[in-house]
Amino acid sequence: MIEEGDVLHVIDGRYVISKSDNITEDIDAIDPVIIDDFSPKFELYTRDFQAATTELPQIPGLEMPDIEIAFEANINTAENFNVDTELPTEVKHVRSVRITDNNGDDLHVELSIDISGMPDFLPRIYLSGAELALPELIDFDIEPNGELAREGSSIFISKTIELTNGTGHVSVPLTIYGFSNPTVENGHLLITDEIALKGLVYADKQSIGLEDLTNTTVSVQPNLNLSTPQIRIKGVSGTVVPNVDINTSVSLSDLPDFLKEEGTSLEIKDLALNLSVQNPIDAPISASFEISPLDENGQVVNGNVVSLALKVAGGERTTFQIDRNSPLITSGSLTSLLSTIPDQLDIKVTEVKIESETNDQTIELGKGDYNLNIDYDINVPLEFDNLRIFYTDSIDNLRSDLADVSDKIKHLELDVVVDNAIPLGLVLSVKPLDQNGDPITGLTLPEGVEINAAPNSDNAIQSTHVTLNIEEVRENALQELDKLEFKVEGSNQDNHDVTLRPDQFIVVHLSARLPEGAQMDLEDL
Repeated sequence: MIEEGDVLHVIDGRYVISKSDNITEDIDAIDPVIIDDFSPKFELYTRDFQAATTELPQIPGLEMPDIEIAFEANINTAENFNVDTELPTEVKHVRSVRITDNNGDDLHVELSIDISGMPDFLPRIYLSGAELALPELIDFDIEPNGELAREGSSIFISKTIELTNGTGHVSVPLTIYGFSNPTVENGHLLITDEIALKGLVYADKQSIGLEDLTNTTVSVQPNLNLSTPQIRIKGVSGTVVPNVDINTSVSLSDLPDFLKEEGTSLEIKDLALNLSVQNPIDAPISASFEISPLDENGQVVNGNVVSLALKVAGGERTTFQIDRNSPLITSGSLTSLLSTIPDQLDIKVTEVKIESETNDQTIELGKGDYNLNIDYDINVPLEFDNLRIFYTDSIDNLRSDLADVSDKIKHLELDVVVDNAIPLGLVLSVKPLDQNGDPITGLTLPEGVEINAAPNSDNAIQSTHVTLNIEEVRENALQELDKLEFKVEGSNQDNHDVTLRPDQFIVVHLSARLPEGAQMDLEDL
């Protein structure tokens, strides 16, 4: 009978190679990105007032002042908005980036507009219907309140600018969350666009009274002020390939020796591999696995490495049940992993690719505790398409046991009883060897003896009794005898329904009879 071990178990009355365990490793953190030059540099500019030729625009969501316009000044201006920053090499494609201030908080931004150069008598002017046009790729938000309204990538403004000694100030608060579909070239995040201020400022008849603003100028200084001078790219949505070092090994060293005999080849009927992967990231992960059978020297057995391609849902645990015909296998043969029993199976994650499907599925830069948790379970029932039983053993040191009589005998009788509990017919063969382990010439004996199969029922044993005559045909050949090597072989070539069970066994009882009739009990095999 075969003893159970760490990986060989009896399940439902059958031998099963079974191993379950867990792999838990962190995905390497991706270096954070700091952007130094984010704000455009607006220049101070001057515009002329002229007699009003327009009416106040009507914009949904904006409350317009109830005034009669006397004079107006065009305050249109635009400044380049350029960003060029290097991304980590792990970032391969970008759908969007999420940004914060340098403290990791939401990036609060203020567009300030400073007015100067106005006559001291003028108490106020009106910024009504002016438009702040931001690049379309900027993801931002405002608090609509009657003074501010948003349409697409533009903010429309309706504010009264109170003047003191000809100067005044107004601000537009907004929060910037990131960029959608930015350009990435040669590993650099590139933004080449502009921020524009468009529209008019107005002076009403009641405010100016009898004064005239003809040939009067207004100086305008816009500024984009950040909550911190630098901003931080917090997360990236897109395709990210982080560095991983995730592997484990399953030792098969405690399997029975007969399964690992040189020349033993198993054609496994089925091998079931269950993988359960917990994805710590909201975005789906494509993971590549390799399973390698290694010998005691760490070399791949039979050149068969099984590669798997798995897609793990974002933020969830996904379970994969993989058999010999699974479409998840991209190369190699699952059942051939154990055709020759290796010393160990190596399971390795060779690549983790994060592939965001929406802009909200991001991987955070600088985060070092993304923990990838993998449960695995390997089950291999010992049922084979072609079962071949091959067992060998030997009786040694016969030369010393026969030293007193070997020069007087010319033949030796072996009395063999084989108790077979396997429902397969077997063949027993015996080979005489000398002290060097070499076959002895000059001796004859039957090449193979048939052993009867056991009945195919529980606890059934079939005993076969045979006598083998070893005859000397060369002078003194028996004096060289030191070892008898026994082999028991069989296969299910004509009966594929045979299954190894824990209660099945083969026992060989041996004894030798000398010509004078003396009996020698040899050890049972």
